[in-house]
Amino acid sequence: MAKTNTSDEHNACPANLTMGLIANKWAIKILYTLALAEKQTLRFGQIQKALAPITQRELTKHLREFEKSGLVSRLVYPEVPPRVEYALTKLGASLREPMDTLSRWAEKNGGTIMKNRNEFEKP
Repeated sequence: MAKTNTSDEHNACPANLTMGLIANKWAIKILYTLALAEKQTLRFGQIQKALAPITQRELTKHLREFEKSGLVSRLVYPEVPPRVEYALTKLGASLREPMDTLSRWAEKNGGTIMKNRNEFEKP
Protein backbone atom coordinates (compact mmCIF):
# COMPACT_ATOMS: atom_id res chain seq x y z
CA MET A 1 0.00 0.00 0.00
CA ALA A 2 1.44 3.36 -1.05
CA LYS A 3 1.94 5.94 1.65
CA THR A 4 0.52 9.35 0.78
CA ASN A 5 2.50 12.46 1.55
CA THR A 6 0.17 14.65 3.58
CA SER A 7 2.53 17.60 3.17
CA ASP A 8 2.13 17.41 -0.62
CA GLU A 9 -1.65 17.12 -0.23
CA HIS A 10 -1.66 20.11 2.10
CA ASN A 11 0.39 22.21 -0.36
CA ALA A 12 -1.82 21.17 -3.29
CA CYS A 13 -5.00 22.37 -1.58
CA PRO A 14 -6.16 25.58 -3.31
CA ALA A 15 -7.27 27.16 -0.02
CA ASN A 16 -3.92 26.46 1.64
CA LEU A 17 -2.03 27.73 -1.39
CA THR A 18 -4.05 30.96 -1.46
CA MET A 19 -3.88 31.57 2.29
CA GLY A 20 -0.13 30.98 2.22
CA LEU A 21 0.15 33.63 -0.46
CA ILE A 22 -1.91 36.35 1.23
CA ALA A 23 -1.87 35.57 4.96
CA ASN A 24 1.10 37.59 6.13
CA LYS A 25 1.87 41.05 7.41
CA TRP A 26 2.28 42.80 4.05
CA ALA A 27 0.39 40.85 1.37
CA ILE A 28 -3.09 42.31 1.80
CA LYS A 29 -1.66 45.81 2.29
CA ILE A 30 0.29 45.54 -0.99
CA LEU A 31 -2.67 44.15 -2.93
CA TYR A 32 -5.06 46.73 -1.49
CA THR A 33 -2.64 49.56 -2.28
CA LEU A 34 -2.56 48.42 -5.90
CA ALA A 35 -6.35 48.00 -5.94
CA LEU A 36 -6.83 51.59 -4.80
CA ALA A 37 -4.24 53.07 -7.18
CA GLU A 38 -5.72 56.06 -9.00
CA LYS A 39 -4.33 55.08 -12.41
CA GLN A 40 -4.47 51.33 -11.69
CA THR A 41 -0.64 51.18 -11.79
CA LEU A 42 2.06 52.14 -9.33
CA ARG A 43 5.81 52.29 -9.46
CA PHE A 44 7.87 50.40 -6.91
CA GLY A 45 8.80 53.57 -4.99
CA GLN A 46 5.15 54.64 -4.80
CA ILE A 47 4.16 51.30 -3.29
CA GLN A 48 7.05 51.39 -0.84
CA LYS A 49 6.22 54.95 0.22
CA ALA A 50 2.55 54.08 0.74
CA LEU A 51 3.51 51.11 2.91
CA ALA A 52 6.39 52.60 4.91
CA PRO A 53 8.18 51.09 6.79
CA ILE A 54 8.21 48.06 4.42
CA THR A 55 11.73 47.24 3.30
CA GLN A 56 12.80 47.07 -0.33
CA ARG A 57 13.65 43.40 0.12
CA GLU A 58 10.25 42.55 1.62
CA LEU A 59 8.31 44.42 -1.06
CA THR A 60 10.37 42.85 -3.85
CA LYS A 61 9.78 39.37 -2.42
CA HIS A 62 6.01 39.83 -2.31
CA LEU A 63 5.71 41.49 -5.72
CA ARG A 64 7.69 38.64 -7.31
CA GLU A 65 5.50 36.03 -5.65
CA PHE A 66 2.35 37.85 -6.76
CA GLU A 67 3.69 38.13 -10.30
CA LYS A 68 4.60 34.44 -10.30
CA SER A 69 1.08 33.60 -9.11
CA GLY A 70 -0.59 35.82 -11.71
CA LEU A 71 -2.01 38.37 -9.27
CA VAL A 72 0.21 41.26 -10.30
CA SER A 73 1.65 42.31 -13.66
CA ARG A 74 5.02 44.01 -14.00
CA LEU A 75 5.65 46.30 -16.95
CA VAL A 76 9.23 47.41 -17.66
CA TYR A 77 9.64 50.41 -19.94
CA PRO A 78 12.81 50.52 -22.07
CA GLU A 79 13.99 53.85 -20.70
CA VAL A 80 17.03 55.18 -18.90
CA PRO A 81 16.64 55.15 -15.99
CA PRO A 82 14.38 52.10 -16.16
CA ARG A 83 10.74 52.59 -15.24
CA VAL A 84 8.75 49.68 -13.86
CA GLU A 85 5.04 49.74 -13.10
CA TYR A 86 2.96 47.22 -11.19
CA ALA A 87 -0.76 46.59 -11.53
CA LEU A 88 -3.27 44.02 -10.42
CA THR A 89 -4.21 41.49 -13.05
CA LYS A 90 -7.84 40.50 -13.54
CA LEU A 91 -7.18 37.62 -11.12
CA GLY A 92 -5.59 39.96 -8.57
CA ALA A 93 -8.44 42.46 -8.91
CA SER A 94 -10.89 39.65 -8.13
CA LEU A 95 -9.51 39.69 -4.58
CA ARG A 96 -10.96 43.17 -4.03
CA GLU A 97 -14.38 41.92 -2.93
CA PRO A 98 -13.02 39.41 -0.36
CA MET A 99 -10.57 42.05 0.92
CA ASP A 100 -13.42 44.55 1.31
CA THR A 101 -15.51 41.94 3.13
CA LEU A 102 -12.65 41.08 5.49
CA SER A 103 -12.05 44.78 6.11
CA ARG A 104 -15.70 45.35 7.04
CA TRP A 105 -15.61 42.31 9.34
CA ALA A 106 -12.45 43.64 11.03
CA GLU A 107 -14.00 47.08 11.52
CA LYS A 108 -17.11 45.52 13.04
CA ASN A 109 -15.31 43.01 15.27
CA GLY A 110 -11.85 44.47 15.90
CA GLY A 111 -12.88 46.16 19.15
CA THR A 112 -14.31 42.92 20.50
CA ILE A 113 -11.16 41.02 19.58
CA MET A 114 -8.97 43.59 21.34
CA LYS A 115 -11.25 43.49 24.41
CA ASN A 116 -11.10 39.68 24.49
CA ARG A 117 -7.31 39.72 24.22
CA ASN A 118 -7.02 42.21 27.07
CA GLU A 119 -9.37 40.12 29.22
CA PHE A 120 -7.40 36.97 28.45
CA GLU A 121 -4.15 38.62 29.53
CA LYS A 122 -5.51 39.74 32.93
CA PRO A 123 -4.22 37.75 35.91
